[in-house]
Amino acid sequence: MSRRPRSRRSPRKSDAFPLGWAIAGAAALVAIAVGFGWLYTGALQANPERDADTMCPKTGPTEQVLVLVDVTDPVGTIAQADILNQLNAMADTLPKGGLFELRTLEPGDARTTSIFSLCSPGDGSDLDHWTGNPEAARKRWDERFDGPLRAAMDAALHAQPADTSPIMAGIQQMAVERLGSTQAKSIPNRMVIISDLLENTPAFSMYRYGPDFDAYLASPAAAEYSTDLAGARVEVWLLRRGNEFNGTEVSTFWANWIRDNGGAFERGLNLQGVSP
Repeated sequence: MSRRPRSRRSPRKSDAFPLGWAIAGAAALVAIAVGFGWLYTGALQANPERDADTMCPKTGPTEQVLVLVDVTDPVGTIAQADILNQLNAMADTLPKGGLFELRTLEPGDARTTSIFSLCSPGDGSDLDHWTGNPEAARKRWDERFDGPLRAAMDAALHAQPADTSPIMAGIQQMAVERLGSTQAKSIPNRMVIISDLLENTPAFSMYRYGPDFDAYLASPAAAEYSTDLAGARVEVWLLRRGNEFNGTEVSTFWANWIRDNGGAFERGLNLQGVSP
């Protein structure tokens, strides 16, 4: 009988083996590249390009907290401590890229003076050692944002008193300068007005009419201080003084004024202590 021919081993298996490794290696490299790309993109999103002076993203703040402090009359010691505690808590919860602006109310045409206006750079708590430097971020937050803000808060409460209290004019200026742009209207906006809330100008004075909103509407102030608050959430923090005005009625007046000017009245807060 003739022998059966021996079958030759197919080269396909041996040939395919290195090809499979090559495919697996290429897939691994792609996965690594995608992973690093994801980390890099995430880092850019978490740390967008910022203005060197304001620390705000160059595309604009992600949120705005605008605080107006009326020190046209003295602020009592207890009220000062309460205000500082409340503002510190607010600043600590401001998201990265959010603007915190602190202004004092001024008499006359100046209306307000900005004494602090910076975006929070973040305290580093959202960073890890792969995508950022949390220690450097915390140091920057302490030195360039938190420390200067606390100093500005303290300075705001020790400004010089004045004969008039143009609260509406101050709010109007702040709204025009900070709420008027398309970018500002696309982000959350919050206003805090810290005052005894006793408007006192030639156009309208509560010392003459009391917290009478109808009297205000009939006064020249209704046209002069008409303001577009652009849907901003507004809080009024009432400094209590030893006078005849009812705090609830004063807060109600301002709630009506805020709504009449396109804002969302969020709350009225009676600050602790009595100011002179």
